Amino acid sequence: MPQVELTDKFCQAAKAGGGRKTDYFDTIVKGLVLRVSTGGAKSWYAVYGPPAKRSWLKLGSYPEMPLGTDKGARQRAKDTRAKVGEGGDPIADKKALAASQTVTDLVENYVKRHAATKRSGDEIARRLRKNVSGKDSEGRKIEDPSAGCIGDVKLAELHRRDITKAIDAVKDRGAHVEANRLFEDLRAMVRWARARGDLDQNFTEGMRKPTETTERDRVLDAAEIEIMWKALADADMRESTRRVIRLCLVTGQRVGEVAGMTAGELDLEQRLWTIPTARSKNKREHGVPLSAMAVGIIRAQLTDNAALAERKGRAVPSDVFPGPGARASVTGAAIAKAIKREEVTKRGVATIMGVAPWTAHDLRRSAATHMEMLGISPFVIGHVLNHISATKATVTSRVYARYDYMKEKRDALDVWAERLAGIVTGGAQVIPMITKK
Repeated sequence: MPQVELTDKFCQAAKAGGGRKTDYFDTIVKGLVLRVSTGGAKSWYAVYGPPAKRSWLKLGSYPEMPLGTDKGARQRAKDTRAKVGEGGDPIADKKALAASQTVTDLVENYVKRHAATKRSGDEIARRLRKNVSGKDSEGRKIEDPSAGCIGDVKLAELHRRDITKAIDAVKDRGAHVEANRLFEDLRAMVRWARARGDLDQNFTEGMRKPTETTERDRVLDAAEIEIMWKALADADMRESTRRVIRLCLVTGQRVGEVAGMTAGELDLEQRLWTIPTARSKNKREHGVPLSAMAVGIIRAQLTDNAALAERKGRAVPSDVFPGPGARASVTGAAIAKAIKREEVTKRGVATIMGVAPWTAHDLRRSAATHMEMLGISPFVIGHVLNHISATKATVTSRVYARYDYMKEKRDALDVWAERLAGIVTGGAQVIPMITKK
């Protein structure tokens, strides 16, 4: 039973000695133990009681649960000993909680305490509720839940086969991408729960991604863009949805970022849209110069928002593309569903708005491809798309180079808008060429 002053440096380097595991007792907080297995797994325990009858309460895993901080292992060990001193039984309490809590409780706890802090939090919550718990945040059964929902399973009885059941149900209905994303969500949730001590083991350890998917390379050519753009006007969807789709192609930005646009992010006089860090996928503020075409689409939407607010007798929403009821912005998932609903199959051939099936992300890829065809530098296109791998790949570009390439991005998007206008009107258009750098 080695006794050491536990530090982050020590914990990172700690290894098991002889046998299957080694327990390191902290000299700072009595009863705190770091258990290291021969496989490298590290777990925190709070140990209490007389030496002959010690009780071991698993607190979580390292490094997911840190040594310090208000919610770290040292504080948890102190809280445990305080509870024991008051006559409590932490192990019995933990077993009782596990016996009473269900997978639905775990999903909601994870969504509230962790997933909600992520940019994709709404999508994570949707996938877990639809495919795992089958219930919403109020505990009510959701509409059209997956056949593999395991929400009523007690945490104390949770098994790997339950995780597999939830994933297989999604895969069996042909939603392979959704199955892969659900797997990632479940793996993250289980790891989070184990790190907190809510679960004693990681049920997803060793599990493989349910489906091997290939990277999409769908690009709409000029003829397809013309057909799609014209058919979009008659598509069975809200006009605001049509505008989101158009802006994805005009600006080359991600559908979730376009759909979540707010009035506060816009400076239409300067023709600039600033996506804040909180909404940017790579957590970097991103300035998007707006072409005249993009400004026109946005102004039309803002005008409609104001008119609807006046008719309803309510304030104009801050969201440029509000969802039903104007309580929040429309989501990227809702746009994807609206596009998918337009898919028709005739004689075994599927089309969406007159061309081979496509997604909102394919429009972003198409914009980038057409810009490169116009002679725009791939480096500038990387800045337009806010691809950190292309724009911040070196220490120099990440730390020292602060030029924002705003002029080059504006030129690129203006050139692309002019070309796009020529495509969708079917007329010839003189396009100024930008020499590749």
